[in-house]
Amino acid sequence: MEFSHPMRSWSASHYPVEQHYLGFDHEVALSDLASMPQARVLDVGCADGQFLERGAALGHKMVGIDFAAEDVEAAKARGLDARVANVSEIGKLFEDQPKFDVICLFQIIEHLNEPDKIFSQLNTIAAPNARLTIGCPSPLRYTRVFEHQQRIERSDFWDYPPQHTLRWTANALKVFLLRNGWKIQSVLYEPFSILAAAAHLAGINNLANDNQSKLRRRFHLLALMLRMVKPGFYGGITGIRLVARGCRVNTDYQQ
Repeated sequence: MEFSHPMRSWSASHYPVEQHYLGFDHEVALSDLASMPQARVLDVGCADGQFLERGAALGHKMVGIDFAAEDVEAAKARGLDARVANVSEIGKLFEDQPKFDVICLFQIIEHLNEPDKIFSQLNTIAAPNARLTIGCPSPLRYTRVFEHQQRIERSDFWDYPPQHTLRWTANALKVFLLRNGWKIQSVLYEPFSILAAAAHLAGINNLANDNQSKLRRRFHLLALMLRMVKPGFYGGITGIRLVARGCRVNTDYQQ
């Protein structure tokens, strides 16, 4: 477990506007939802509602919160149940409403300054047999192993405060969640793809060289791929994201 000290992160008004897309962790959760009976699902950090929309198409009651008002408005424009709220307000927001059968946090837990306090609130709105899906950056991702222009010392530039205050491992998630009344059932790492990783890194390293010829860019990509296939490179390297899936356990558990 790696953490920043002091724990300082951006306020909601300081996060830059960005484009959203569904990643490996979303797809894992959607695959699980596809095999479940109708459930009440909460997406913490729902962005513009893409996950909510696809979950609703599977027949589930989808609810989302996000602190970005423009994203919530985009989700509402799709006819989705999305609400503007900070994660620290989650307990009060849903205190008089039906409990959630599934709670999802995609790329959220690494931003939290006080994760125990957040999960104490989540516990008050989760059904006794609720399921949990957490997606966060993989500590074994190739961008932490392979040199590139957006890497600072041991990690990617976006993996530092004020964006990320925590860097989770599977073991850290297991201990943290059990302490807060949840048990991890499985951990999945986004598969590592030589072609995808090489294309990504080539794009990063060519940001300052947009005038390079197409042939030179292809040569750069091929060189990266050849370096990635050398013996030993695959050891413990994953794609960008990690997914932990869990369920509620005895809330009286104490470590």
